[in-house]
Amino acid sequence: MPLFKFSIFILALLISFSSMAQVKNKTTKPKTEKSKIELSFNLGYSYPLLEAHGDKVTINAAEDQVFIDGKRLLVSDNFGTNTGYSAQTFFKYSFLSKGRAKILFNLGYNNLHGTYPGPSGYDIGVRIQSFSIGAGAEINPIGHEKTFYPGVFGLLRANFVGGETFHRAGLDFFKVTPRYGYSAGFKLNYNLKRNLGMHLGYSYSYDNLWNKQADETVTGDEHVIVLRDKSSTTNGLDSDRRIAYWSLYLGMNFFFN
Repeated sequence: MPLFKFSIFILALLISFSSMAQVKNKTTKPKTEKSKIELSFNLGYSYPLLEAHGDKVTINAAEDQVFIDGKRLLVSDNFGTNTGYSAQTFFKYSFLSKGRAKILFNLGYNNLHGTYPGPSGYDIGVRIQSFSIGAGAEINPIGHEKTFYPGVFGLLRANFVGGETFHRAGLDFFKVTPRYGYSAGFKLNYNLKRNLGMHLGYSYSYDNLWNKQADETVTGDEHVIVLRDKSSTTNGLDSDRRIAYWSLYLGMNFFFN
C-alpha cells in the first residue's frame, strides 16, 4: 500500500510538471516566422517564341553547312528551334514580414533547340543557349506561412548567349556574347514542411531585349560566327532576331533557420 500511494504521488508530480511546462512553452515560446532566407531550384520545359522559333532546317549536299529557311545561322531569319529546357536557381531574402516581398538573385541556364532527320541516319539541328545572372523581386500577397500560397516575380538578367548548328558534330558556332533582358512569371507554392516546399511555375523570358548588335566582325574562323541579332542594310538580316520563350517548371523551396 505505501508503494501504491508513493506511485500515485510521483504520477501526480509528473502531471503537474508536464502541465506547467506546456503552459510555459505556450507563454514564452510563441510560434516563430519562417526564415527570411530561401533557396529554390527548378527544372522545366521551354518553348521558343518570335524569331527563336523555326522549323525549316536543311543541310547542303556536302553535309557541311546547315541552313535555316535557306540561310546559314549567321544571317537566318530565325533560329530554327522548336523546343527546349531550363534549369534555374534562386536565392531569396524576405524584406517584409511573413515573406510577402522578397529580393531575388538568379543563376540560370536555358537551352532552345531543334533536331531534324538528316542524311545517312544522322540528325541535323540548331541550339541556342543562355547562361543567366539576374536580380529582381518576388511578391507573395498572402505571405509564405500558409500551406498553399501564390507568388509573382520579375527579374532583370544578363544573358551570355551562344549556339551552334550541328550534324554528327558542331558546324557553325556562335561566339558567346552578352545580351540583357528580363524574365517574369508566377508560381504556385505548397509547403511540405516548415523548412521545405515545392512549386509549379510559368515564366516568359526575353533574353536579348537590350544590347542587340548588327555585328559584321569576321572572327578568323569560318565556323565561329558573331551573334548578329540587330538588322542593318549591310549585315544580311532583314529584321531583328529576338530570343524569347515561355517556360513551365517544377521545383523545390528550402528555408534556412
